[in-house]
Amino acid sequence: MSHSDTIWDDPTEMPNAYRVSTLGYTNSIEVTCLGMNCVDSECEGLYDLEDDEIPEWLEEKLSVLMLCDPTLPFNSVPIDDVGVRIDEHTFWVER
Repeated sequence: MSHSDTIWDDPTEMPNAYRVSTLGYTNSIEVTCLGMNCVDSECEGLYDLEDDEIPEWLEEKLSVLMLCDPTLPFNSVPIDDVGVRIDEHTFWVER
């Protein structure tokens, strides 16, 4: 995630972070929202990639993060406005 010294006057403008975890070698992902505006998060939950369609914005950001090296979790470089790859199965995505 990018570092920001922004003070938010309106909490509804704060960005959310999503933890996306692939479930081993199954064709599923779990999406968990973290942030002030997650109460009505539309994309949170478990997705079977064969049957369910994930939101386009999430799919685009995950495709960028899939290109990052999964073997360097503590040396991973966050990509501004996209997120960071933590390990082989875990991603933090910004929105």
